[in-house]
Amino acid sequence: MKRTVLFLGIIGLALGLGASAAPLSVCSYISPETNLQSLGLSMSYRYYDDWATPGVDASGGRAALDFSRLYDSPDFGYTLTGNAELLLANFLPTSGLGDAAGTFRYYFTQDAPAFGFGGVEASVATGQPQPAVHISAGLGYGRFSDVTPLAKAFKIETELRKANAIRNPLGDSALMGIAKVIGTVYASTKDQVADVVNQIQVASGVALDPRLVLKVEDLVLATGDERFCGWAVQAGVGYQLVDPYNQPQGFLVTASADAAFVPNPDGQVLFHAGLSGPLNILDQNTLRVRASYDYVLSETSLLRATYTLLQVQPLGQPASTSQIAALLLGFVVGRADMGLQVSLSKPANASAWSIDVSVSAAINFVY
Repeated sequence: MKRTVLFLGIIGLALGLGASAAPLSVCSYISPETNLQSLGLSMSYRYYDDWATPGVDASGGRAALDFSRLYDSPDFGYTLTGNAELLLANFLPTSGLGDAAGTFRYYFTQDAPAFGFGGVEASVATGQPQPAVHISAGLGYGRFSDVTPLAKAFKIETELRKANAIRNPLGDSALMGIAKVIGTVYASTKDQVADVVNQIQVASGVALDPRLVLKVEDLVLATGDERFCGWAVQAGVGYQLVDPYNQPQGFLVTASADAAFVPNPDGQVLFHAGLSGPLNILDQNTLRVRASYDYVLSETSLLRATYTLLQVQPLGQPASTSQIAALLLGFVVGRADMGLQVSLSKPANASAWSIDVSVSAAINFVY
C-alpha cells in the first residue's frame, strides 16, 4: 500500500508540475472563471448465434458513462463527478464498477489557492455486499483553470501555417493576446473575431483573405473541445456513513490528489486518486484511482483511453480490487462511421483479466 500511495503521489506531482514547465504551453493561460461540464457514453456489444449449434455462441459487451462538472472562481468552486462501467452478457449486467463525488471549495484569499472543503463520495463494485459512502471536510491547495482560449489560439496559428498564410510563428505574446480576446465576453461575435484577426495581422504583418478570416471565425466559435489545467491536493477528516462490508461506522482520515494537463491543443489528461480509512489506515482503507486521456486525431477521428481502479481493504480480510482499462478509437472514412474499442477488466471476484474487442462500421448510401 505504501508503494501504491507513493507512486500515485509522484504521478499527481509530475502532472501538476508539467503544466508549468514549458515557457508557453496551453496551461500557461489563467482564466478568471472556469465553468466546464462534460457527459460521455460509450458502448460495445457482440452477438453471434450459429443456428447450426445449440445456444448463443457469443453475447457480451461493455457500457460506460462519464460525467463531470467543474466550476472555479476567485472565491469558491465545486466539482461534481460520476463514472460507471458495466460488463454485459446476454444483454444483462454481470459485473460493474462505479463512483460519484461532490466537493465544495472555499478559497481563503484570491492570491493563494488555499481552500477549505467539504464533500461526499460514494462507490460501488461487484463483489462488495453494499456501496461505500462517506462525507469529509478539511484543507487543500490548488486551482483549476479553463485554458480553452489559448488552445484555440494555438490551433489558429497551426491552421494559418498549414495554409502558408504566415511563415513564422506568431510568438508567445501574440498568442496570449489572442487567447485573452477569445476568453473575453463580447456583445458581438463579429467584433471579437475582428479583434482576433487584427492581432494576427499585426503580429505577422500579413493581411488575411476572406477565406482565412472565416476559418479563424470557425475556430474562435468552436465548441465541444474544452480544455482545462491545474492540480489540487487536499486532506481532512470524514465519517463513514455506509461501509461496503458492514463494518462499524466511524471517523476517517481522507486524502486526494487531482491533476489536469493539456499536452497539446488536441489532448487532455485527467488524473484522480483518493485514499480514505480509519486511523489505522494502512490496515483498513479504500483506494480510488481514475486516469483518462483524450486526443482529437483529426476532424473525423478521436482516441480515448481510461483506467479505473477501486481497492477496498477490510480490516483483517483480503483486499478486494476491481480494475477496468479501455481504449476507444472512433473515426469517419468517407460515408462510413467506424469504431474500434478494446477493454480489459478484472472484477474483484475474478481470478484473471478478461479482454473484449469490438469493431463496428456503418455506411449510408445517398442517391
